[in-house]
Amino acid sequence: MERRSFLQKLLLVAAGLGLSPGWLRGRAERYGQALAAGSRKLAVLIGINRYLGEGSALQGCLTDVELQRELLLYRFGFDPADILTLTDGAATPAGIQSAFAEHLGGQGHTAETVVVQFSGYGQWRLGSAPNCWQPVLLLSGSEGVAAMELDSFFRLLEGLGTAQITTLLDCGFTYVSPSVRGNLQLRSRPPAAISDSKDSVPLARSEPQRVWPSPPKGLLISATTPQDLAAEAAWPGFYAGVLTYLLTQYLWETTPATRLLVAFNQVVSRRELGLFACQRPTLEGKDTARHIHPYFLMPTPAGVSGVVQEVKGNRAQVWLGGIPSAALCGLQPGTLLVPIPADPSASSPTPLLMRSRSGLLAQVQMASPEGQLPPVGTPLREQLRGLSSTLKLLVGLEENLGRIEKVDLTNAIAGYSWMETANPRERQVDCLLGRITPEMAAAFRTPSRWRERSDTLLKPLEVNSYSLFWPGRELLLNSCGPAGEAAAMAVQRLAPRLAHLLAAKRLRTTLNAVSSSLAVVAELAVKGRAANRASGTESLAPSLAARLVQSATSAPAEVGMQRFTRGDPLHLTLCNNSEQDLYGYLLLIDPTGQLHLLAPLPQDNFTTPLRLEAKSSLTLPPLPEVDGELRSAVSSDLLTCHAQGLTELLFVASTRPLSASLEALKAMARKLGVARSPMLLNGPLEWTQTLLEELTQRASDRASGTESLGDPDLRWLDPAQSITLSLTYLLV
Repeated sequence: MERRSFLQKLLLVAAGLGLSPGWLRGRAERYGQALAAGSRKLAVLIGINRYLGEGSALQGCLTDVELQRELLLYRFGFDPADILTLTDGAATPAGIQSAFAEHLGGQGHTAETVVVQFSGYGQWRLGSAPNCWQPVLLLSGSEGVAAMELDSFFRLLEGLGTAQITTLLDCGFTYVSPSVRGNLQLRSRPPAAISDSKDSVPLARSEPQRVWPSPPKGLLISATTPQDLAAEAAWPGFYAGVLTYLLTQYLWETTPATRLLVAFNQVVSRRELGLFACQRPTLEGKDTARHIHPYFLMPTPAGVSGVVQEVKGNRAQVWLGGIPSAALCGLQPGTLLVPIPADPSASSPTPLLMRSRSGLLAQVQMASPEGQLPPVGTPLREQLRGLSSTLKLLVGLEENLGRIEKVDLTNAIAGYSWMETANPRERQVDCLLGRITPEMAAAFRTPSRWRERSDTLLKPLEVNSYSLFWPGRELLLNSCGPAGEAAAMAVQRLAPRLAHLLAAKRLRTTLNAVSSSLAVVAELAVKGRAANRASGTESLAPSLAARLVQSATSAPAEVGMQRFTRGDPLHLTLCNNSEQDLYGYLLLIDPTGQLHLLAPLPQDNFTTPLRLEAKSSLTLPPLPEVDGELRSAVSSDLLTCHAQGLTELLFVASTRPLSASLEALKAMARKLGVARSPMLLNGPLEWTQTLLEELTQRASDRASGTESLGDPDLRWLDPAQSITLSLTYLLV
């Protein structure tokens, strides 16, 4: 019996018995889950890193396959035998056709749900019709690179025996040189003729007509639009597609209430995607996605940080797929993970102590002699996050720099103990340092889709001058220096900006919307705009909001990162649904990468941190009709008065009063003579260090189990006592 028919019959029978609608919905959902668990779920995951004779090898496609496989196994209940992986040389046209015919097609009549992923190169190729270009997927071949037209790939999907298909394409088709951009590598190749894939055909000269095929049945998630770029990136200790990693990480931490369109909207609103403005993921089938769960399946109830992957003797290997990417870079050995019991009323299990970590894999052991390691497949959540107080800023040097000036810049950066240089092709960097090229200067004289007005830049870019860039080579605004500047002088000039970048990086290592037990929800809305904009609001803590706020479970009318106009009366509402008062700060990171304090307000003389009382809410800036006396004290454009571009809000709160960081803010305000918000932080490293010491506790002071790790700087962040939330939006 199909699941839908079963649920309909259950509802009719129960209604005839006079049972309440709430009871009906709850029982129907539980029975539906049980029925779905017994149905067949199949997947084909394709990833190609190595292409014979085809430019630079990709590094993240096999990781994409692993990311998706672990998610399907441990979050959505797939059987290992029902997941077929085709990697590198096995991913040939014949191999893919066989996988569809035998693995999916041969058993398709028993499969309720199918997941198909492709990670690799895409390309525009000239077809048989004159001046007609078609998208193709580049595959492995016996004598080099083979290709499959995207239309042919879609026809394979159309031939499957179920409509509950989720297809994920983590590749691009449009190519713009260079293919390697700092931490990013494009997943597309230059356009070519089908007769000879190695002969490039310039698109600009031929003025081609691009033919994009109709999407297949089910849902299609693409890394980017046909005309935009798609990339893979270096993450902390591994490479992966930008879309695949952000999507799978979010699906580890999401709750059962979340619908696919909400999940997709949260992913495309992430800061990591916002920094690479040329990649715009798409979702075909939005009407269906409004009503169904990701992959047409309901995940296990609780959002998780990781899962036990393997047990050997007194050690276990853990997959950390649910840790936020910004927090992963600071995650240290000494972190405690606790198994999530199937029965919430069961006694608390013994935590696991992380001994080492490489990328997303961690080696753990029991934190105490009592108890035994949990079995493979056991979900885990952070109990105490191990952080280092000496986390450094990693600066990548651009390829357009000469050998001698790279040495000069490296030596100048080495003069600062809190930052160092790193190769962006080997490690995830926080920013790039390079020179402004003539092409960059010309591009920034033309308004982009982020900048609708040409006055965003305070001054024209000086060609050949030193400047900072985000890891994907997006210019970091207002960091360009004068032409002819010496390398050492450039580093000295940029050091204050780099300090802001590191302060923000250290704060992001405390992001813990899922693992924190402090139930805080935050929503953004423009005064006078419909409060529901078919949501009209955006949640800082999507998983918590999905559980606590009904609007967060309904699909937004528009997909993508929220956009607001400079001067909009934008308001943030914070709701504390926990039983404890919270004390914290609201910070804003503007498009230049600098940290500003928004609350508490300097005009309140910093009497207390921002206080969020238990079971209450507050709005920032205060609404005049609620607090009339604050009408002139706080501008209604507090959240929209800065430069245009990517903006991030951080709400950092604790159950403790945070008195030391508050005193530091008082001294800072007096020194700067600042009496109103927002206040640009002066000495951001010192202040964030004080705040982090208040949010955390030295591990050696709390337990003896970490003494053998040999890190005297290890500190523990307790998610039961602090919470950090993040939200990004575009100001245009």
